[in-house]
Amino acid sequence: MSASSNPFVSTITDSGKPALLGHLLPADKEVQALDANQLLQLFGEPVWTWNILDNQMSMTSSIQNLLGYPAGDWGTHIDEWFSRIHADDVKSAMQAMRACVEGRSAQFQDEYRMQCRDGSWKWVRARGVVLAKNESNKALRMQGTLAALPTTLPASKSGSEGSQRGHQVLENLSRELPKIFFYQFQRFPGGRCCLPYASDAIAQVHGIPASEVHDNAAPMFAQVHPDDLDHLREAMKYSAQTMQVWHLDYRIVLKQGERYLSGEAYPSKQQDGSVIWHGFLVDVSERKFLEQHAIVTDARIHTALKCIGLGTYDIHIPSGQGQFSREYAKVLGLPADYRNHTEKFWQYFWLESLHPDDAASLKDAYQQHFKSQGKIPFQAEFRLRAKNGDWRWLLSVGSVVEWDANGRAVRMLGTHLDITERKKHEMEIRHFEDILRSGRDRYKKLASELEILFAHTPVGIMLVHNDKIMRANPMLAQIFAYRDAKDMLAISVLTMHENEGAYKNLRNQIGLRLRSDAATEVICPLKRADGSSFQARLIGRVLPFEQFADTTVWMVEVLSDMFETAAT
Repeated sequence: MSASSNPFVSTITDSGKPALLGHLLPADKEVQALDANQLLQLFGEPVWTWNILDNQMSMTSSIQNLLGYPAGDWGTHIDEWFSRIHADDVKSAMQAMRACVEGRSAQFQDEYRMQCRDGSWKWVRARGVVLAKNESNKALRMQGTLAALPTTLPASKSGSEGSQRGHQVLENLSRELPKIFFYQFQRFPGGRCCLPYASDAIAQVHGIPASEVHDNAAPMFAQVHPDDLDHLREAMKYSAQTMQVWHLDYRIVLKQGERYLSGEAYPSKQQDGSVIWHGFLVDVSERKFLEQHAIVTDARIHTALKCIGLGTYDIHIPSGQGQFSREYAKVLGLPADYRNHTEKFWQYFWLESLHPDDAASLKDAYQQHFKSQGKIPFQAEFRLRAKNGDWRWLLSVGSVVEWDANGRAVRMLGTHLDITERKKHEMEIRHFEDILRSGRDRYKKLASELEILFAHTPVGIMLVHNDKIMRANPMLAQIFAYRDAKDMLAISVLTMHENEGAYKNLRNQIGLRLRSDAATEVICPLKRADGSSFQARLIGRVLPFEQFADTTVWMVEVLSDMFETAAT
């Protein structure tokens, strides 16, 4: 057989590519996302979104139903909205919205009359905040709610952005990552550390309840692997000094064995000199074990290359004839006499067995080795499909051992190794890292939005776990006459009521109404830190996530002025 007709030589020097034969790698799984509008409506208020650049508005159907219009009856331009506002109110509504868009106010809120389909007028309360800006700090998107004002009470100016706040809180507490818990970690100047808040998932990751580390984090540090403890302390010290994000991978030792954790937290300096980190820890043991398994597999491959000739081959390049070990035949499911049919074998190899996505890289590896006169080693990883249809990953390592007078390759020796299992582990590791990276990026974005909205929401918001406050915003501290929101962490909600009997009456009143699939509203007397009382409207619901069992989110709105005005 001439060199020009040799199927081995002609194939590796041909720039063409065989027809597609299929793919081994599975498609990435789609990560299901939560519906933002559903979350924004946690407290039952209709939602609108304004894309400022093109003046297009989208809204939930309940907004049109509020005014007696069927869904879809309105156009999408913002003029459609302003055309239904009373002529005496439209100017002030535009000014209030413009102030928010231009950054002169943190949020938009206004009360005005809108015309119903039957011609009557209805007082409504509109609220919103800017959620997206460009690099020049120009507003791009605004989102908010619209609610009808109570017919029995005058309109209140205190607002109810609780729906937006509830959206941010719930979305921030995402359950899309496995074995993850959120926490607040506090380190005092004297060195004492504690966790004012830790989600219940700490029991799955660390094997200890949150109550055990509420006042002293020593049980967590006792679990850290001795080889990682100094590194953990130094990373924490550096973050406290520089106020940079803390990020670390480290090991803990439990009765069940070692676990690998990956953590990230954002520090903030407190007035008492302590530092509080808000962040999360996730169990990445599975990823680490896969990485270790891949390292062990690679070591075995290199040992096999040095010690034995597993899947060896000896090819006479000009003719394409060669000798292959029995192991190679077994991998492809070929009969024992396959090596006696040279041309048929190479046609099967290049056109039927070799994965089309790997043909170009395999040819390139051969060509570089030949053109460099052996100075560039030949090594290639590729997939072959056996006769039974299974795809196998092979590692081929070899070298030309004989050249002719013109410097052309004549004889090549090498080894084929089946690395299918190693490749599967590599793909699993990449998939796990993609999920973790996606979740970490999503958490960073949500954490940023959480802090912005939490700081500017003009109503009190609190997260309550087992009757204790685990998060409060500045407006809640102002309502209850506390110095700041940090002073409200870990206090019992019982202190907000006149007495224990009043608190029990409220619990009995809301009873079965407090659940995860609907908001509960109640009006009741509450007590400030200075002992003074006031009437309040509470809107709340249970968080629908397993890892946040017994956790509720509440909006608190002062109503004392409303009742006094109504009485007069």
